Amino acid sequence: MAIAKYLLVVLFMSYYVGGTAFTHTHYFPTYSITHSHPFLPGADGLPHHTHSSTAFNTIQELDDIMLEAAALCFALATAWVLLAVFIQQHKYITPVRLVRNINLRAPPFCIK
Repeated sequence: MAIAKYLLVVLFMSYYVGGTAFTHTHYFPTYSITHSHPFLPGADGLPHHTHSSTAFNTIQELDDIMLEAAALCFALATAWVLLAVFIQQHKYITPVRLVRNINLRAPPFCIK
């Protein structure tokens, strides 16, 4: 179980490095696709690789899923904040306290 924390660090670092160091764009006549994955660039620094149309469709589907997930997370976070504000607003309203002990005598006091 102790190795899991190191595997999570390695997973995060590979994701972070992969997203920053290997981001590249494929240009087409009517559109362009920017994505990231490990690849070996050519001598001029440009990516010299291609993807099949299935790969580009998969990239598009994953992009759509992430966009919808981000919108859903934003909506849930907004609802959560509004609910928390509403609960906080009504949490500190105290009802009128009833005086149950009518004996209003002060405690004993002694002067020496």
